[in-house]
Amino acid sequence: MVNNKKIYSFLYLLTGFIFLIFANGRWILPIATFMAPVFLIHFYSAKKPFKGFLLILLALWISNMIIWKGMMPMSGVFYYVVCFMMSLFTSLSYLINRILSARIKGIIRTFVYPSTVVVIDFIVVSIIPSGSFGSLAHTQSYLPILQIASVTGNWGIIFFTTWTASFINWLWDHGFEIKQAQKGALLYGITLLILVLFGQIRLNLISQKTDTVRIASVTLDKNLEREFHSISETEEFDRLYDKIGQSFIESCGKAVQAGAKIIFGQETLLGIWHENEQDYLEKIKRIASRDSIYIGLSMALITEEARNNQMPAKNKMVWISPEGKVVAEYYKAKPMYGKRIYGDGKLKYFDSPYGRICSAICFDMDFPKLINQIRKSDIDMMLVPGNDWKEISPYHTFVAASRTIEYGFNMVRSTGHGLSASFNFKGEVLSRLDYFSSSEHMMISDVPVKGVKTIYSVLGDYFAFLCAIFLIVSAAFCILNFL
Repeated sequence: MVNNKKIYSFLYLLTGFIFLIFANGRWILPIATFMAPVFLIHFYSAKKPFKGFLLILLALWISNMIIWKGMMPMSGVFYYVVCFMMSLFTSLSYLINRILSARIKGIIRTFVYPSTVVVIDFIVVSIIPSGSFGSLAHTQSYLPILQIASVTGNWGIIFFTTWTASFINWLWDHGFEIKQAQKGALLYGITLLILVLFGQIRLNLISQKTDTVRIASVTLDKNLEREFHSISETEEFDRLYDKIGQSFIESCGKAVQAGAKIIFGQETLLGIWHENEQDYLEKIKRIASRDSIYIGLSMALITEEARNNQMPAKNKMVWISPEGKVVAEYYKAKPMYGKRIYGDGKLKYFDSPYGRICSAICFDMDFPKLINQIRKSDIDMMLVPGNDWKEISPYHTFVAASRTIEYGFNMVRSTGHGLSASFNFKGEVLSRLDYFSSSEHMMISDVPVKGVKTIYSVLGDYFAFLCAIFLIVSAAFCILNFL
C-alpha cells in the first residue's frame, strides 16, 4: 500500500509537470494554468515540506527552461539562473500553502494558495527587470473573466485562476463528495457566476457610445529591412535611413487617403542621425499641417557616441500636432535587453479632438508600476510603438492589451516582427496585422476616442494588499495555535 501511494504521488507530480509545459510561455493552453497546480498541490500534501519543496522546484525549473527558450532574450548560464530564480519564487507559493493550509480548516484554507501567488507575483513584478512578462494573468484569454481586471487589476485574474486549482484540490481531499463540501462548492459557484455575469454585462451592456478616429500604424517595409541586413558601410546606412524616412512620408500620404487622422510607426522605425533630427522634424511638421493630422515619430536617434559604437541609439517618440508643433517627446523607460538610454520614466500625454492620447514604448507596457502613473490622467488612448521577435508574438502584444482593461483606455500597438493590433477598453480586438503572415506594413484601425474610468484605476493595487493582509493574519493564527 505504501509503495502504491508513492507511485500515485509521483504520477501526480508527473501530471502536474506535463500541465506546466502548457501553463505558460510558448505553448499556452489556458486550462493547463488551472490544472497544473491541482496536481502539484495534491502531490505536495503527501510529502514532507522540505522534500516536496525540492521536487516541485526541480519540476518547475525543468519546465521553465523548456517553455521560455527563445522568449527570454538571454542565453548560456544566465538563462538557466534566471529560470531557476523564477522557479524558486513559484515554489515558495507551494511551500507557504503547504505549511499554512494544513493548519486551517474549512473552505478558508483554499484562499491561502491564491493569496500567496498574488503577493509573490506582486513583489516580483514590482522589483524584477521583466515586469509582468510571464505573469499568470497573461495566460488567460476568456474575455468575460478578464473583465475583473477593471476592478482588481490583473491580481484578480491570478487569484481566481489559482483559487480554482486550490478549490479543486480541496474537493479532491473530500473525495469529490459535494455534500461534504457543500458550502465551499456553493461559494465557488456563486463567485464564478458573479465573475461571468459581470464580464458579460461589461462586454455587452456597457457600450462605447462615442465617435471613432481612424489611426494608421506603420511597420518597416520588409524590402527595406532585407536591404538593412545586407549593408555594412556608414554611407550605405545613411542612404538607407533616408529611404526609410521617405517611405514613412509616403505611408503618411497613403494613410491620409484612407482617412487616417493619426499616424505613427513601430518602435525605432526611423534611424535618424542626431544632426539631421530637426530637418526631418520640419518635413513632418509641414506634412502634419498640410493634411491636418497627428504624426508620431518613433525613432532610433543616433548620437555621435552611437556613431562611434560607444553608446546605443536613443529610443525616442515624438508627436507632431496638425498645427505643426511638437506636443510630446518621450524616451523609452524600460529596456528589454542590452544597453539602452533610459528616459525619465514620466509618460507624456496630450489632448486632441480625438481624446487624451499617451504613448509608451514596447516593453514599457509590461510594467504596471510605470503605467500606473496615468491612473488619474483620464487617458483615452494609448498608442504604443513596439518591436518583438517571433517567439514572443502574439504573446507580447496581449500583455500590453491587458492594461486596456485595467485602466480603461483604448490602444493601438504598432509592432515590428510581431502582431500589430488595436483594442478597445474591454480588451476586444478591433484590428490586427501579423508581420509574419502579411506583406502589408500599414494597419488601419477605427478606435473609440473615449476611454472609461475603472475601479482599478481609482483604487490601485488594493486587492494585492488585501491578499497580503489575509496571509499575515493566517500566519499569525497558525503561529498562535502552534504555541
